Amino acid sequence: MNKSYFFKFLLAASLACPLVGSASSEPWTIEDVLEASSELSRQMRDPEAAPQKSLPQAFVLVSFSMPEVSLERLARDAKDAGIPLVFRGVPETKPSSDSKLPLLNPQSLAAFQPLIESGADVQLNPELFSEFNVRQVPALIIREESSASSDGCIQSPKAVIVPGDVTLGYALDRLTDRKDSIGDVARALRTKLGNRP
Repeated sequence: MNKSYFFKFLLAASLACPLVGSASSEPWTIEDVLEASSELSRQMRDPEAAPQKSLPQAFVLVSFSMPEVSLERLARDAKDAGIPLVFRGVPETKPSSDSKLPLLNPQSLAAFQPLIESGADVQLNPELFSEFNVRQVPALIIREESSASSDGCIQSPKAVIVPGDVTLGYALDRLTDRKDSIGDVARALRTKLGNRP
């Protein structure tokens, strides 16, 4: 199973449930998350059930170390453009009296709640940070998937990274003059943002 897909599922599943129990619903337990992840694993093994990836893909790599205003602005723009916000991992929680809490617990996932509620697609994917050696966030990445050439060899994917604390519109504008599939994607995503800077 692809680790990033599993992290995305765990984050989505954990945030879809209430972080605090109420009379009408209970918070998810670890068993609930494991059961749901087993179902996701079954769906991933069935190729007809798995969603097809479009080429190329766009991501905005972010962190909670960024200014809150920048993160909120990127969340709004990324939601409208249909680009996921990708985090390396979950933020560390404050020391608590319960040292047995797992890494993915309601306290560690609570930081993502405002972004999820704004409609942003939030993902955890440490592999993207490693693959592109990203040390500075935010960073817009548009990449093509690897493909097989006519001789059967796998070609490495082509990717472009635009780092810097700029608006998503500005980052996309830097790529719209390209005459390749990455430029096509940048223009299509830029159109979704309209006249926003």
